[in-house]
Amino acid sequence: MIRLSPLLLLIWMSTTVMAQKALTTKSGWHYEIVQRGHGPLLDTNKGIETHNQLVDADKNVLVSTYAVGIPDYQLVKDLSPPFQAACNVMKAGGHYKFYIPIDDFRATIKGGAKLKLPGDHVVWEVELLRVLPPLPDIAGHVKATIKRGGIDAAFNEFKRLSASPDSGVYFGEWEVNEIGYLFLNNDKSDEAVVVFDYNAKKHPQSANAHDSLAEAYHKAGKKEMAIKHYRWSLELNPNNANARKMLSKIE
Repeated sequence: MIRLSPLLLLIWMSTTVMAQKALTTKSGWHYEIVQRGHGPLLDTNKGIETHNQLVDADKNVLVSTYAVGIPDYQLVKDLSPPFQAACNVMKAGGHYKFYIPIDDFRATIKGGAKLKLPGDHVVWEVELLRVLPPLPDIAGHVKATIKRGGIDAAFNEFKRLSASPDSGVYFGEWEVNEIGYLFLNNDKSDEAVVVFDYNAKKHPQSANAHDSLAEAYHKAGKKEMAIKHYRWSLELNPNNANARKMLSKIE
């Protein structure tokens, strides 16, 4: 059995890291493979579930799905070309870090031109959890329905699709939660309760789902149900400061 000396091991590890950073997407972004995936490389005509975060050069987290513990869904074809090129080097189960030049980041992110960020790059860290059929997501579908037919038509469309075993639409926890707040922010608290209740039943171990449902119940004037789900959320996540604050307020 060959054993490496500590010095040789350090040199080998340093060389490996340098080789990782030398990897480059077709758009010119350097990247590292933190964990190799399996199966074929990801192509553009797919949907993906990921955990991901953006971190600036000073290691400040700009946005993260890890914070709420809910994966993000995205159609690869809807991403900008540089992000598509990044996706094209991924495999299911893989974990990657992409070093996005600051000018590219500002050009590809909505409102990015106004951001003041340190350094010359932003790190996009992404874990490719699942590769899925390229289905439209329910949040985008409901938003489009609101534009066409109004908020009531959108609620009827949500009910129709959520009752279908084969809706042809992606229902993720993040996306359904977004719909709930669309109704809640349009003074449709009863409709929001229906949406958040659907989400909590689909994701019974999600503290975030129960917290959102409790908020909708509270705004609908249903105090006991609000307390029940805030307590449930706090049981699932004892660090949920919002649930603790709301319980002290309404109990």
